[in-house]
Amino acid sequence: MIGLIQKVLLDMVEDLGGPETAVALKRRVGLADDFVFRIDTDYDDAQMQALLAAACELLQVDADAAFALYAKYFLRAALELFPAFFRMSDSARAFLARQPAIHNIMASGLRDPERRQVINDKFWVMDQPGRPLEVNYRSDNQWCPLFLALAREVAAHYGETVAIEIAQCRKRGAAQCSFHLEFARKGTDG
Repeated sequence: MIGLIQKVLLDMVEDLGGPETAVALKRRVGLADDFVFRIDTDYDDAQMQALLAAACELLQVDADAAFALYAKYFLRAALELFPAFFRMSDSARAFLARQPAIHNIMASGLRDPERRQVINDKFWVMDQPGRPLEVNYRSDNQWCPLFLALAREVAAHYGETVAIEIAQCRKRGAAQCSFHLEFARKGTDG
């Protein structure tokens, strides 16, 4: 998992719980107090799972609440680090239709072609006019709630709401997750 994910999680924990809570989080997963995640480096997915579990314990929230909080922090970081990604799109739909390409750009600097391919294969989108945006996600992490929270935050950023239908979910035994997203300007019926 690209280190930007971990960095934002640590920033969130520090913001919500203070610097001592961020240090406690690092210690719980065996990291040095001064360890810093690089946003251009691939880290072990199991370590991120452990970070998330420990963050939930320290902040006393469940994973869904943590993902909802995290989505706000991630969007803020992404807007600061990658403003061009947001300027390229005039709507949440346009942005999320581009999301697999953006995701893959993040992986393009990885040296290990096998790991790069795993990241590239996580998302694909079908964007057909007049139909909901179909987002397909495949990951052993099964963090579809994080994607859904991020989709809601992206919609809010563009002044929109999003209705999400979960057509398939790995948590329910499917081979992948598939979401159908329909967007509306805030204050309209769709």
